[in-house]
Amino acid sequence: MKKDDVTCPRCGAGFRRLEIASESGTRGEYSCPLCETTLEQFDGNRLVAYRLTIQPSIRGLKS
Repeated sequence: MKKDDVTCPRCGAGFRRLEIASESGTRGEYSCPLCETTLEQFDGNRLVAYRLTIQPSIRGLKS
């Protein structure tokens, strides 16, 4: 298992990203649920999960 922290470049929301190489996932993409910016595209070879850990600042949402 691999753990990373990811920050949305548009709104500044913070996410914990988990990747499990021993499990296959689904093909597709993950977008920030707050501003809909695409954070990653998946090929389905690994299981990847995101969890919101830091709410964005109001200033980040306005720009």
